[in-house]
Amino acid sequence: MQLSQSFFLLATVAAVATGCSSVDVGTKLAAYGVGVPASEQRISGKTIMMTPKIEDVTPESFNIRYMELSFGNGTPKNIRDMAIAQCESLGKTAIYKTTSRGLIQGHTTKAYYECIAKKV
Repeated sequence: MQLSQSFFLLATVAAVATGCSSVDVGTKLAAYGVGVPASEQRISGKTIMMTPKIEDVTPESFNIRYMELSFGNGTPKNIRDMAIAQCESLGKTAIYKTTSRGLIQGHTTKAYYECIAKKV
């Protein structure tokens, strides 16, 4: 009986701490710092197994979910290019903010970007 109560408590804490929060950790991290122009971000690895998807799109920001094969610490070129194209469609410049790796969504990776007005 004690073991099942402990398991239930552990499962509840894990669900609340990871899956039931209103904003994911990557979104919180992306809110800090200035970022780097996407055209200058470090490129590494390649996407695998799924077509990258642009998510959570607003006029100011979005993220791209993908799976990657990488031994470095960078973003695949096609992800960077998607981000640049997304912001250019709004007449803006893509700024890379951060990357997070998901444990719940099938070990996917999310790259977070902002779109800012182009400097004249």
